[in-house]
Amino acid sequence: MSARAAVTVAALLFFAPAAGVAAVCTKNDGPATGPLMGGAGPADFGAVPEPCGATDLALRLRGALLIAPTMPDYYGSIFAGATLRGRYQLGERTTLSLAADVFDYRYVNNGGLASHGASAGPATIGFHQAFLFGAETAASLYARALVPLDTARQNGIETGLELGAAARAGVGARWVLDGGLALAAPLDVVGGQAHLRLEPAALAEAWLRVRPWVALCAGVNVRVIAAPSFDLGTLAPRAGARFAVRRRWWTAVLVELPVAGVDRTDLIAGLHLGYTP
Repeated sequence: MSARAAVTVAALLFFAPAAGVAAVCTKNDGPATGPLMGGAGPADFGAVPEPCGATDLALRLRGALLIAPTMPDYYGSIFAGATLRGRYQLGERTTLSLAADVFDYRYVNNGGLASHGASAGPATIGFHQAFLFGAETAASLYARALVPLDTARQNGIETGLELGAAARAGVGARWVLDGGLALAAPLDVVGGQAHLRLEPAALAEAWLRVRPWVALCAGVNVRVIAAPSFDLGTLAPRAGARFAVRRRWWTAVLVELPVAGVDRTDLIAGLHLGYTP
């Protein structure tokens, strides 16, 4: 293919006119439905959810890699896990969500001392209230609790509460903007002592409807540790794609590349498979 032909195809792909204005909360919205569940936290805790309510089921397979090669304090870890999440639309604008890490595997090498193990849990339960402002704009408020069901913890529990808001807006016929704020408060209880942290997070991203069956997204997620001491948790640019496989099925990929923060994870990648009845 010549360079001129390639440029022509790219221009038709991205700039060809599309009928209608972007609707953000309909079953016919196509693959530009987000944001995708990301991050390295337990289940979906701390991850800004979709502002639009729905009844659906999704499986996320994720992996995370951390390599700190500085000697003599070499440290590295490999994480692989599967998260199952279901949402049920209680009413036109209210949704109940349940999520759980059904399988986690972690390998850690700390200065030559290696350990590994598999576990399941924890889980979350959430309540989401959506608000629609015409066909092109939607917002939601939500509350989510971290349920202390975790086989990896032998001498303590981790629970917590999260409050947040999410929004999305259609811009023209092909673009959709997503964003949200989350205030997560995980609580670790070990040996009868409670340790509370406050971790605000913010997400901003844009979706491009490339075709009726595929959409691309790019954005950034930032998490701050506000208490007990202030620090930047992570700053992670992210990019992904979502595909409509069949009428009710979809799949997606999401890659996150943390570039700053005390969380030294180098790469987080997720593969999603979903079903919307």
